[in-house]
Amino acid sequence: MKNFAARFSLDDFDRAILAIVQRNNRLSCAEIGDQVGLSGSAVRRRLAALRDNGVIAQDVSILAGEATGVTLVVSVTFAYETQKLYADFEEQARALPEVTQCYHVAGGVDYILIVSAPSLDYYEEWAKAALMSNEAIARYDTTVVWSCSKFSTAKNI
Repeated sequence: MKNFAARFSLDDFDRAILAIVQRNNRLSCAEIGDQVGLSGSAVRRRLAALRDNGVIAQDVSILAGEATGVTLVVSVTFAYETQKLYADFEEQARALPEVTQCYHVAGGVDYILIVSAPSLDYYEEWAKAALMSNEAIARYDTTVVWSCSKFSTAKNI
């Protein structure tokens, strides 16, 4: 990821555009321009610069949680800690399609994973293969998500 903070500063138009595309990135540049008071071509240039400078990391479609199985929040605690152990675990997490998010955190656990699985039976087998097989992991705790009352990928800017 590019270090945009040192080379790229956001103005009020950029912030307004980012707020809009975080809610709906399927709007045309002209539609966004109407909302922020710029021409469509100006919005297109700004969006290109925001992408080129790493402010916009990805443009994605977010699937409905109910349509994709179960979501699990997994806290992982290691028996010991080294930089290599962390790097290896992060590489493993990136390679596992079931892991949709991986956070290195402060506190009583080392990592929080968000895992998507088609069923709890599938997750149980996956956890045995992916987590229990890692001898450096002292413990992992799983929380099953029954429902979601709020989910947003939008960030305040």
